[in-house]
Amino acid sequence: MFVPRTVIPRSVTTRLVVSYCLLLALLGTAFLGVTVLSFRYFTRQTIIENLAVRDHEIWTIAQEALHDPARLSDLIERRFAPEAQNRFIRIRVGETVIYQSGNPLSGHFEAAEVPWLNPVDAPRSQDVGNLLLYSRVYTAPGMGPISIATGQSTMIAHAVERRLFVLLLVGLPLLLVTAALAGYLLMRRALTPVEVMVRAAQAYTFDDPRQRLPLMGSEPRIAALGHALNRILDRLDGAYSHVSRFSADAAHELRTPLTMIRGDLEQIAAGQMTPDEAARALNAAAAELDRLGATVDSLIALSRLEGLWSRRRHGPVDLSALADAAVAGRTAEAQARAIALDRAASPPVMVTGDGEQLTQVIDRLLDNALKFTPEGGHVTVETGVEAGMAFVAVEDTGVGIDPRHHERVFDRFYRAGPRDGGPDKGPGLGLSIVRAVAQAHGGRASLRSVPDLGSIFRVDLPLAGQGAVPPDFSRQLPQVPWSGGL
Repeated sequence: MFVPRTVIPRSVTTRLVVSYCLLLALLGTAFLGVTVLSFRYFTRQTIIENLAVRDHEIWTIAQEALHDPARLSDLIERRFAPEAQNRFIRIRVGETVIYQSGNPLSGHFEAAEVPWLNPVDAPRSQDVGNLLLYSRVYTAPGMGPISIATGQSTMIAHAVERRLFVLLLVGLPLLLVTAALAGYLLMRRALTPVEVMVRAAQAYTFDDPRQRLPLMGSEPRIAALGHALNRILDRLDGAYSHVSRFSADAAHELRTPLTMIRGDLEQIAAGQMTPDEAARALNAAAAELDRLGATVDSLIALSRLEGLWSRRRHGPVDLSALADAAVAGRTAEAQARAIALDRAASPPVMVTGDGEQLTQVIDRLLDNALKFTPEGGHVTVETGVEAGMAFVAVEDTGVGIDPRHHERVFDRFYRAGPRDGGPDKGPGLGLSIVRAVAQAHGGRASLRSVPDLGSIFRVDLPLAGQGAVPPDFSRQLPQVPWSGGL
């Protein structure tokens, strides 16, 4: 009969118990068969061994009365009582039967119908209906071969075998039902922590993001699963908080200039400005729109970097060549600001990465250094290999950054105030992009800075052919040793 899939039990407890019961049923059936067959085999072997002992005992008694059948019959009747004990005894000398017991009182077999066995060199046993017959040949001087056959009714053994079979046939299902109930209760008890965690997970919402799965009283492996899920919730909580904070910061950064532009345009539309004022307002609005466009472009680039860790565009890149090109492109700007821009000599430094993104990293570090270095200052770009990692470092003699801001300078939209050595210039996304690119390449971005002396921003990347640095190293590390002057 077809059973719809919706009717099939889906509970883990039910599945485990059903599987457990099926296994027990298979084992029980095997146990039943093995037990009955083993009982039958060992019972038969035991009867044969007893018959062999009895046959030899009959021969011992019969040797002194082979010439006197009446005395032989009397000895056997008194010693073995075959009819009363459901036994069969027959003694044959040559082709002549000198003794044969009668029918047993129980009527289990007919003595006259017991066939002849012809053992030649070895004893022989055979099942004859309800009789197990054993025969052996002996020799006596002057009398030729003497065959002694003795048998035992197997009705009692068969009755015990049937009772054992019925007992097992009834007892095993009862044992199976008991084991199933016990297994179900034990499984329910063992999986109670899982059910508690399921309910807690179903009740989890971002309205209470600090809620975690309960682990009290859990089995070690279930507790390990709970810890792993809680760590996932921690990461989800951090990601949710990060996205929420980013959305709020982005909205704040975009709302103020949009409000200013809207106000100026409304005044121009209402005719509240002179032509010169309107021209200046339009120029300011255009500048603000350019800045907003740059901010949006930076946000899109940052989102792609942090959302995708793809290496499809990664290939061999000479970091020193990228630094040379970036310095050459900024030389004119540095000269216009009366800032000395130097490039420390370096052999080729090969890394595996995206050349455009790494060029953007160096360019943004240079832009940051030139922006915060006063006239007469000095900016140096250095590349090399240290501690098995490639690096590019940009050192400036600018205003520096107060140590209390070191942990946040790579955050989005974060800008240190002028008094802290960081004039409020730009949307505060350049260093965030630097860190995101470094992290996407398996590297790290770090900072060392002293107020009024300058800063060193450094990006460490794996050399070509090496693995990535674990993500935990992608945070800024102010304590990283430097070869520079700070």
